[in-house]
Amino acid sequence: MEAMPDLQERPRSLSIQRIAAGAVLGALLALLLATLLGRGVGGPGTGLLAEDRSDDSGATTGAAASFEAPAGSCLTWTRGDASDAERVSCDQPHLFEVTGVVDLAPEFGRAVTFPVDETWRTLVAERCTPLSTRFLGGRFDPVGRFSVGAIKPSEGSWRSGDRTLRCGLQAVGRSGALYPTTGSATTQDQSNVHPPGTCLGLDGIGVGDPVDCAQPHAVEVVGVVDLGAAFPDGYPDEMAQDKLLSDECNRLAAEYAGGPQVVGEKRLIVFSETLRPESWEAGSHRVDCRLGAFLPDRSGFAPVTGSVRGEVQIGAEPAPPLERTQGPARTTVPAVPSAPRPGPPG
Repeated sequence: MEAMPDLQERPRSLSIQRIAAGAVLGALLALLLATLLGRGVGGPGTGLLAEDRSDDSGATTGAAASFEAPAGSCLTWTRGDASDAERVSCDQPHLFEVTGVVDLAPEFGRAVTFPVDETWRTLVAERCTPLSTRFLGGRFDPVGRFSVGAIKPSEGSWRSGDRTLRCGLQAVGRSGALYPTTGSATTQDQSNVHPPGTCLGLDGIGVGDPVDCAQPHAVEVVGVVDLGAAFPDGYPDEMAQDKLLSDECNRLAAEYAGGPQVVGEKRLIVFSETLRPESWEAGSHRVDCRLGAFLPDRSGFAPVTGSVRGEVQIGAEPAPPLERTQGPARTTVPAVPSAPRPGPPG
C-alpha cells in the first residue's frame, strides 16, 4: 500500500492571547498563523491507500483479503505496505474505519487505463466524502480530527478488472503518516485537539506532526477548552469565542508553565483557533491552547526546542520541509482526551 494524503491547507481563524516581551501582534500576524497551521494529527486530508494485490493474475495478498470488510469495519497494520493488515475491533487502536464501498465500473470500463493520482483524489473527494458523511449521520467536521480516505486497487488488479474503491475515515499527519485512533468515528468527538504536553513539529515554517518536546517544534499544547460547556445554547460568534479563549488559554498556560510570567519571559506566545459553524454543527466544541514563537522576520514559526516547563531555545532559522511518508506513524502519540460525541443541535 501507499499513503497519498492530500496535504492541502485549510484557512483557520486564530485567537492571539499573549505576545512575548510586550510586542504587539496585529491582524497580519494573526493571518500568518492561520496560514501556517495547516493540518496536524487528523483532519480532512484525502488519504489514498493502494490495495496490495499482485500482478495480472488477480491473486490477493493476505492484506488485500483483510479489506473485504463492510462499513463499520476497522483495520490496522504495522508495515509501510500494509502487507500485515488485519481487521480488528474498533475498540482497539486502528488506522482505518471503512465507511462504504464505491463501484467504479460504470464510469471506468475495462479498457480505461489506471487513473493518475489527481483523478483518485477527485474520486475520493466526490464519492467518499459524501459516503463518509452519511456514515457519520450527516455530521462530518471538515477541519476536524478525521480525514476521508480510500483503499484503491493497485495497477495490477486494475488491469484485472478491479474497480472497487473502499472509503473510510483515518487520522492523517501533515507528513502523510497515519495515526491510530480508538473507538468508532461514529461515537467520537471530532474536535482536532491534543493532550496537554503534546508538541507538534515543524514543516518548514508551518506546523508538522507530533514530536517529543525535546526536539524542535512549532507549538506546544498547554490545555483544552470546551466551548460547548460555556455556550450551551448554540454556536458562539468569533468575538465571543475570542473573549473566552483569551481568558481560559492564558489561565491554562500560566498553570501549565508554572506561573503567569513564565510564557512571556521565555519569549513565547499563547494562541488558539476559533471554531467555524460547520465544525460546531458536527459536534466539535473543543479547542487547543498552544504556545509558539515566530521567526525574526515573522515569516513563520520558529523552531522551539524544549518545553516551556524547562529550558527553552528559540531558533532563528526556518526548519527544513517535513519529509513526506506513508503508512503508520513512527512515533507514539498520547491518546486524545476522550469525550462522547455531542448530540445533534436542538
